[in-house]
Order: sequence, then C-alpha cells, then structure tokens
Amino acid sequence: MCDLSDPRILETYTSIVEEEPTNWLILGYNDTRDVISLYSKGSEGLNEFRNNLRDEVLYGFVRVDDRFILITWVSEQVSGVRRARALVHSRSVAAILKLHNAQLTASTTNDLSDANIRTRLKLGDSQIPRRSTSTSQKRASRRQSVQSPTSPTTAMPQTPTSPTTTSMPQSEFVDANESLPSVVTQETLDDQNKLQQQQLEAEAAAAKEQDELNRKKEEDRAVAAAVAAERESKRIAAEREVAAKKAEEDKIQREQMEQVRVQEEKKLFQQRIMEAEKNKDVVLSGYVSVQPHTSPFWRRRYFTIKGKSMAFFRDELQTTPVIVLDLKSVIRLNSVNVDIETFVPNAFVLETEQNGSYQFFADDKKGLQTILTALQTVI
Repeated sequence: MCDLSDPRILETYTSIVEEEPTNWLILGYNDTRDVISLYSKGSEGLNEFRNNLRDEVLYGFVRVDDRFILITWVSEQVSGVRRARALVHSRSVAAILKLHNAQLTASTTNDLSDANIRTRLKLGDSQIPRRSTSTSQKRASRRQSVQSPTSPTTAMPQTPTSPTTTSMPQSEFVDANESLPSVVTQETLDDQNKLQQQQLEAEAAAAKEQDELNRKKEEDRAVAAAVAAERESKRIAAEREVAAKKAEEDKIQREQMEQVRVQEEKKLFQQRIMEAEKNKDVVLSGYVSVQPHTSPFWRRRYFTIKGKSMAFFRDELQTTPVIVLDLKSVIRLNSVNVDIETFVPNAFVLETEQNGSYQFFADDKKGLQTILTALQTVI
C-alpha cells in the first residue's frame, strides 16, 4: 500500500486533464518508503518533463496534444527491491490518475523520446486529429473496393434506357464493354497479395531488428554488470588480503613482544629465586591443588618453596606442614596432557624417589608457569 493523500496531486491532475496551461506532473517519495507526493509540474511539455527527472523512482503524467500518458520512471541506479515496489505502487497511481490513454515504464531518457511517446499514444507525425485520419483511411478503402474487379456472376449489362440502371449502387455497376479478362483480374490480385506480403515481411523485419537491439542492449547491460561485479569482487578480495596480512603482522609482533616480556619476567623471577635461596628465604608461596598418587581426591593446599624443599599446609596460618617434598630427589617435573593424564587444566606432575608421584593444578596458566619456573630453578 502507498499514501497518495497529497491534495496537490489531484489539483494538478485536474489542471492537466481540463487542458489548462499545466501539461505535466511528477510524483515521488521524497525520502520516504511509501508516501507519494507532488514533486514538480510544468507547462512546457515533454522536454521540460524529461529535464525534471531524477535518479530514483518517479511517476509522471503528461498531456501530448489531446491525449494522456502515465509514465513509471525507474532509474538504472534504483535497486531491485525498490524496482519491485515501484511496479506495485504504479497500480495505485494509475487508479488515481485514471484518464490516461497509455502507460509506459522507462529507465532512460531514450525511452521517453518524443517519437516513442507519440507512438505509444498512437499519434501520427502530423497534427491532423486521429478521427480525421481514420476517416481518410476508410474512404481510401472504399475507393479500392470500387476499383477492384467484379465477379462475372454479379455483373449486369448496362442499358441506358432501363430505369433500374440509375438506381443501382455504383459498387455493383460494371459496363460489360469495359469488363477485364480474367487473366488481368488474377494479375491484379497477385499484385495486391504481393504488396501485402511485402508489408508483412517489412513489419516482421522491423520487429526482429528491434528485438535484436533490445537483446544487444540487455547483453551489454549484463556484461557491464558482470565487469562491475568482478571489479568489486577483486577490490574486496584485495582489501581482505591487505587486512589479513596486517592482522598476521600484528599477531606476530604481539607474540614477539609477549615472548620478550615473558623472558624478562622469567629472568627477573629467577634472579629473585636465586637470591631467596641464597638467603635461605621462601622462594615462592601460594595455593595449589594437590593429588598424591595414593589418593583419588584433590585437596587445595598452601605451599612454600624454600631451599630444596616444598612444604604443604592446610592454610597459610598453619605452621606445621602436612607433608614436605624433597626436591633433591625429583625424577620428573613437567606439565601434563589434559586429554590423556587428567581432565584438569593448568596441571603438572612432580615425581620424587622418596615421596612418589604428585599431580598439581594451578588456578591459571600464569600461576602454572610461575610454579614450574620456581621448581626448575631450585631443582
């Protein structure tokens, strides 16, 4: 549905059909979806009408001589969705602007040439009214009928003294002395048939040529659209390639910076651990979850790494450790494969000769790396 409530539409339409100076109008959406209003009007005919067209969907009503044409203008710049909507709305426009002798959908000004419009309105090149032209054609047809041969069965001899002769219609009167031989009559019919055939062939050739021009035009449009689409596709692909390359370079740069930062932190941490070990201080402390090889349960413990020992407490306030691992007897220290050894992330295994195997998991990946670095430095 569309809104055609603008009162100026009917006002201008009435002026045109009542043959006032105004002879054309243009309707448009004015940046709306379905509200159609009057854009412009004028009194200078088709040329002025064409000069007021824009690259959008418009509806025009034009008076040419004493006839009217309704035009749906769909610019080549208009999208497919708006084209479909224009065809639907054009029916509502046609219902409002009822007095039109022809309708035309156009996308280029060539479609709106004077010759094309006059052809659609069935107006000849001359200014003779259509009714007069039709009458002339009928008179010519009657003259041709009189001149055509009369069948011998309908011919009547001419008798000047007969009173019935003067009352007989001229179309049925044939002088016997002027009757043509049958061979001449046949030649005349053949000539007429040949002329008719030539006219039909000329019309068919013109129609074929027009169809070929339309097909070529559509092919050119399709090729142009394909070229434009390919160019746009290449542009998008190039932009994506540049963006992907930049993203990869940024990723490599971030990874390199992260590696440098980790190495620097690791170096500083190792120095701190060595100083703590030298001073017999606690190298590292914190919380970690522990599962000894003798138990199926995980327990969260507070730990300290001091010297060559790792002690575990129930909490940080407890002074007596639950267990102390001798790090001098470590025979295995490494992170584990979550899919094979455990379902717990950030886990590692510590195995000693004296205390057996223990599994641990830290709160996060950074905590895991910190504990492993501390243990590797001490061991």
